[in-house]
Amino acid sequence: MLLAEDEATLAMIIKESLETRNFDIMVANDGEAALELFVNRKFDILVLDIMMPKKDGLTLAKDVRKINKQIPIIFLTAKSQVQDVVEGFQSGANDYLKKPFSMEELIVRIEALLG
Repeated sequence: MLLAEDEATLAMIIKESLETRNFDIMVANDGEAALELFVNRKFDILVLDIMMPKKDGLTLAKDVRKINKQIPIIFLTAKSQVQDVVEGFQSGANDYLKKPFSMEELIVRIEALLG
C-alpha cells in the first residue's frame, strides 16, 4: 500500500496501525514522491491526502489514473465540503474519508476495495 501524507505524525500512526494488521505500507510525504514510488513499485491500493506539497492529491490521482485505471484510491483528507468530495471522485478516487477519521473505518474501507 502507498500512503501519501505530509503530516509526519499522522503518517506514522496510520502506517503503524495498518502494519499491525499485516498491511505492507510505504509512505511518501509529498505528491511528487508518491508518484515516483507509484511508477517504480507495485502497490495494491493508494491512500492519498489531498493537501500536500509539490503535487496535491487530486493531481496525483489524475496522474495515477493515466497509468493505471484499476488501482483503488482512497482519499484521506480534511477537505470535507461536498464540492471537495465530488472533486475527489471526479479525479479518480474509489472512496473518500474525511479527517478526523476512525482507523477501523479506514481499515474496513481498504479491505472492501481490496476484496
